[in-house]
This record gives sequence, C-alpha cells and structure tokens, in this order.
Amino acid sequence: MKVFISYSSTDHWIASKVREDIGKLGVEVFLDRREIESGDEIDEQIRRHLREADEILLLVSPAALRSHWVMMEVGAARMLGKRLVPILVNVSPNELPEPINRHLARDINQIEKYYEELRTRRTPGDIPAEPLLLPPAIPHDHSKPLSVGDRVIITERPLDADSFPVLNDSMRPYLGMSATVIAHGWGDQGTKTYRLDVDDGTWYWADRWLSRPS
Repeated sequence: MKVFISYSSTDHWIASKVREDIGKLGVEVFLDRREIESGDEIDEQIRRHLREADEILLLVSPAALRSHWVMMEVGAARMLGKRLVPILVNVSPNELPEPINRHLARDINQIEKYYEELRTRRTPGDIPAEPLLLPPAIPHDHSKPLSVGDRVIITERPLDADSFPVLNDSMRPYLGMSATVIAHGWGDQGTKTYRLDVDDGTWYWADRWLSRPS
C-alpha cells in the first residue's frame, strides 16, 4: 500500500510528522519533490507516484488552498479515481472548495482516527514484523581479563549503554559482530575497556558489552 501526501511547503513540519506516523504502520509514503532524484522530470515523477498511490492524504491549510501544486495534485488524484482524504489544518469544513468538500474531512486533531482506518486498509505485506527480542549476551568473567588476540562477540543488547562509559550512536552498527581484541583500554569505576579490530581500534568497548564465543 502507498500513500501520497499532498501539502503546501509551509506545512512541511506537519507533513513530515504525518509521514513518520504512517511509515510506522509499514505503509509506503511519498511526501514531495524532495524525494525525486536530481535530473528527474518533476511533473512526470509526481504523476508516476500519484498513479502508484492507493490514496492521497491532503493536508488542507490556508496555504495549501492557495497552492498551484496542491490543486494540481487534487485534480490528478480525482482523474485517477484515487481515494482522497482531506485533513484540515486551521481550516473549517465550510471553507473547503469544490471538489474537496465532497470528501469526508477530519481535523488534524483527529488524525489518529485516520491512522486506525489506514490500519484496516493496509495489506498483510505492509504490516511490519514484530522485532526479535534477543537476550543480552553473557559478559565474560571479569576476574579473567581479556587479552590481546582474544575473540569476542559484541552483545546485540548492550548492558547499561548509557552508563559510564557511554555506548554512542557510532558504535551501534557494530552490535552483534564478532571481533578481536587489539589493545587494552583504560579501566575506571570497576569497568575495563578494550579496543577491537572491527572499528580499527577507534572506540573503547566496556567489558560488560563483550562475551567470549561459546
């Protein structure tokens, strides 16, 4: 399933948040011309995404009602027979022009109702799989420090990742990997650290995040 979001650039923050919410449902979303690659013909790419979309979510704000692009997308959506879902942003239902006023509109404060309806319309292939919850790896025995050359496994669920020393975002791509100890790091507050080959020794890895292969 695919949703095409039509909106005025003035409302980009709202559109981005709506896109994020719909994406969490496992539904594909086309937001705007920013997703068209350099050199592509804008009009043709928009027409293609409109043809591929199952429904058009229209963020109706005062700026959108004045937007040439938005009105063009509304006209194209109706010609293609697409479901049109108006979401009102600082606009009352009585302010909707033809032909938008022919469609049931919801206020932005009621958009959760639209998300519920979208859940019923999505196909089984859209539904995101439940994440596999893995138990944390068992840390090695701290009474037996690791040595240079030892093979280790970096846990997929690091223990106390936000405690000293902190596991930062740049380290997370390495979670779950096997590695070799290439150097000892510093030790403090009861924690030993090691440098590993997987990141060329860039980061200090706490012993509580490492386990020996079974």
